Amino acid sequence: MAPLGETFRLLGLHLHLFTLISLTVWLPGHLVRNYVEFFGPAEEVAPQSLKLLLAIQVVFEPLVVSATIVALDRITQGLPVTYLGSMTAGLAAWGRLLLVRFVINCAVALPALAGMAVLPAGAVGLAAGGLFAAVLVFMLVLLLRYAVVDSVVVLEGATALTAWRRAASLTAGRRWAIFRTAAALFALVLAFSLSTGQALRAAPELNHFVVRVLLDCVLAVSQSVFTIALFLFYRQARAELPPASPAPA
Repeated sequence: MAPLGETFRLLGLHLHLFTLISLTVWLPGHLVRNYVEFFGPAEEVAPQSLKLLLAIQVVFEPLVVSATIVALDRITQGLPVTYLGSMTAGLAAWGRLLLVRFVINCAVALPALAGMAVLPAGAVGLAAGGLFAAVLVFMLVLLLRYAVVDSVVVLEGATALTAWRRAASLTAGRRWAIFRTAAALFALVLAFSLSTGQALRAAPELNHFVVRVLLDCVLAVSQSVFTIALFLFYRQARAELPPASPAPA
């Protein structure tokens, strides 16, 4: 409960800052995506919307995360923090974080694709279920092992070659706690998303372009809780485990 309480405390105290950081990327993104959904050709709505969402998530979401981590680092040190300063520092780490996240996504996705490739077409039952469960467990273990890699990249200057060992050492002994916290946050965000979707279905007159953009933006800001919670685990681990010594020249 302690990480959850601290996560929501930080979000509430600095909601304006995290909102500005998140909506720098997601407000124009949701405007474009909802414009396509409401006013685009009906036969192209679903694929175009999905492509836009994936492009923003993969390319621009690391900028939101890096700027949020910079802001959190200054906040927890009691230093002054501004939107412009956070975005500028986040921009400097954006490229490195983008590359590291690309590697993680490939490492997570490739086993799933390999499993689908080796499974005979039309396979069902225990074989298919067992393979799916094994791939799911592998993906979860990998994500928990490197859960704080974003903070390692942004705050310690790690690269796609150096971030992995440091991130794994910082999550050692904390992975169950990280899993429980992330699962609780995921359940809360999912419940909010499902409840808003249900409200729109119950009242079709609310399913308006402006309303959808606003709800999507609220959901985007709410997802900052994952970055905040993982940063708190990183900060605690960093206090107990000194930074890795630089390699000799």
